[in-house]
Amino acid sequence: MGSADHSSIDGSTRAGSLTGVLLISRVLGLCRDVVLAMLLGAGPASDALRAALKIPSMIRDLLAEGSISSAFIPAYEQQKVDGGDEAAHRFSRAVLTLLLIGTSAVAIALWLSASFWMQWLAPGLENPALGVKLFIELLPFLLLVPLLAVLRGLLLANDRNRSAAASQALQNAVLVTVGVIMWNTSVGVEEAASGWIRAFLGGAVAALVLLAISGFKTHPMPVPTMRIRVAGIGRFSADLSIQLLSGSVVYLNSMIAIHFASSIGTGAITHLDNAFRFHFLPIALIGVALGTIAGVDASRLVARQQSRVLAMRIGRNLRNALFIAGPAAVGLSILAEPLLRLLLQHGKYSASDTDGTISVLRVFCLAIPLACLCPALIRTSMAMGHRWLLICSSGVALAVNWTLLTALEGQWGVPGLAFASVISTLASWAILEAGLRRRLALPRMRSSAALGNTLVTLAVAASTITVSMLCNWGISDSFTADLSTLLIGIPLGMVVTVITGRQLCAIETQALVRLIRAASSVLRRS
Repeated sequence: MGSADHSSIDGSTRAGSLTGVLLISRVLGLCRDVVLAMLLGAGPASDALRAALKIPSMIRDLLAEGSISSAFIPAYEQQKVDGGDEAAHRFSRAVLTLLLIGTSAVAIALWLSASFWMQWLAPGLENPALGVKLFIELLPFLLLVPLLAVLRGLLLANDRNRSAAASQALQNAVLVTVGVIMWNTSVGVEEAASGWIRAFLGGAVAALVLLAISGFKTHPMPVPTMRIRVAGIGRFSADLSIQLLSGSVVYLNSMIAIHFASSIGTGAITHLDNAFRFHFLPIALIGVALGTIAGVDASRLVARQQSRVLAMRIGRNLRNALFIAGPAAVGLSILAEPLLRLLLQHGKYSASDTDGTISVLRVFCLAIPLACLCPALIRTSMAMGHRWLLICSSGVALAVNWTLLTALEGQWGVPGLAFASVISTLASWAILEAGLRRRLALPRMRSSAALGNTLVTLAVAASTITVSMLCNWGISDSFTADLSTLLIGIPLGMVVTVITGRQLCAIETQALVRLIRAASSVLRRS
């Protein structure tokens, strides 16, 4: 089936295939976080490593996992329509060259001013010298990001969603393997932190090789070229600039939070970072998966000038995301305690560290439903060329976050930092939703559908709380009780969502079932 035909397949099924691979990647990511917590705990070395990783990881996430697909795919699809595969290949080569120039310049600038950036990002680090050292060691990774970004964008444009997402899973697998080896050899914390950076670089190389192999049969391998000024590059540059601004809101808010967290005390950065990663799990599996499909569909439908079909498809995508995200947010909040105790409370990560992370995660959970809507809104706006809408939403979100953090002055501790991020997400979503509705006739959610979503979420909350209480009352061993709560509570929550949704005749229930089936199929084959 050609790529033009893939968009006719139900979006939830396509998103489910992507969710399956993302789930593997995120589970490996959780294993990565568990191993890192065991190695470094929440001490000075952990804070230094997490601060050093923040800027390069943000650039990777924005280019290789987010902005590149939103900016690359619309222009790439337009080149295929206007000039065929040859024009699209010229465009991909020009994009690769442009990104290589940009990331090389950024890497040199960061290397020359590494001390300044680490001092700005985390002024309260207990071991700032280690943070600078780790930051410099990681900078070569930026030279790999353009290759990762373009190859992933090409795979997504050719509906190779699983192959595009598998690269991150491989990098996480490398980190977990190296981390376990270091744990068994009992290396020192600073040596372990440096070893983690080297494993990160090695995993990136492995991911690049996997992407190149996956795309070998679907498109020619792009190589740098001296001919940058080709058709489509102007649109790509403009779209990428705006998408970097809008897509960086979450990461910039995270960096701002780290800046304030470093002054709260040792361990605050680690607690914040771990909580952020766990809250992003449902956002990735629901919002990013559905948003990626929405972006691809929007690019194709805009190129074909099918605005009515676009409105219907994006509206359905948003309803599906909200229907799934509400129960997921409530379930994660209720299961936060057994989940984090079971996964993080090992090695050097103490019970007090776990308790601190739990309180932050529960605040972050408030943002999950709206955060799951933002990827589709952002990518649809980009495909339609509404750049000023993205600039406005990004600017307001950053201003709200900075204002709240400055006003609080650390009075609410690390949970206060998470609360500011939640309000920032709310502001960003409100502007994106209102702005896109002015330009696209999205169907409005009926009051009966909103009530149905609320009832489904309440049913999941009731079932999850019941399971948690019964396991804690009936099982004396805390490890067994936590494990039983998760093994029963998570699948029960999905079953309750489906059953309650069907009883309420919610059409989104079928989308959830298709998504689960597609994801399960990927997991079985994997």
